[in-house]
Amino acid sequence: MVQTDSKVETLSSLALAIKQAFLIAHMNGLLWLRRYPASIIFTAMIPFSFLFIVFVIGGGQYTHLALAGSLIAAAASYGLATGNNIINWKVEYKLQDIFVSSSVSPFTYMAGIALAELLFGLPAFVVLATLVVIFSSNLLFSTLVVIVTIILVWASTSSIGYFISTRSTHPRFVESFMAFLRIAVVVLPPVFYPLSIVPTEELRYLAYAIPTTHASLILQHTMGFPQELGDGWSPELGFVVIIAYIVGFALLAETKAIWREN
Repeated sequence: MVQTDSKVETLSSLALAIKQAFLIAHMNGLLWLRRYPASIIFTAMIPFSFLFIVFVIGGGQYTHLALAGSLIAAAASYGLATGNNIINWKVEYKLQDIFVSSSVSPFTYMAGIALAELLFGLPAFVVLATLVVIFSSNLLFSTLVVIVTIILVWASTSSIGYFISTRSTHPRFVESFMAFLRIAVVVLPPVFYPLSIVPTEELRYLAYAIPTTHASLILQHTMGFPQELGDGWSPELGFVVIIAYIVGFALLAETKAIWREN
């Protein structure tokens, strides 16, 4: 009887946390989009700009790289934007203090803000993901891989953004650091260009240490464009690396993030 009550209480707590996360996403995402629907277009300009540049420069030769890179860039950018949102809520609007004094947990708060960013990026995700799937042979399998990859990249970068924002006290620092991280995880690693052109083996190992590299390679593999990936790489290894980042930064955010100010 006690065990049954414990399970019911756990399920009830989980249901409450999910409801709280969606309410935060509604406040921070849907309400804003209702007032300023053009925000969807503005936020989608960056990944589609990358797609346009790579497609034009490559003359259509690197379409698969442009699509895979743009989709990963979108997922990473919207995930990191969680940090910008959280620091604004904490410093500019003082709304985080309200959630701190309530029953909302830090993880639920982070999930709600991250879901709001996902809503902003949903149209871009749908368009880019559809193009990736069209270029693939097995539509059902490719759709599943694309969805899982997007969610994993978004979750990992959201955890990074949350952790950094809670350790900061000024929005300008977070904005600058997030801009640096976007370059570090989207522009510098082989997300939009083939891994095979990385000049040295040391730099290639460094590229393997970045989760967005694996995410882009997974999508390229799904579209049937194998690259010179080096010995030992596989989509399974790519998923393991991305999941390791999620677990690592989620634990870091849970244990080291500053949720309650002294």
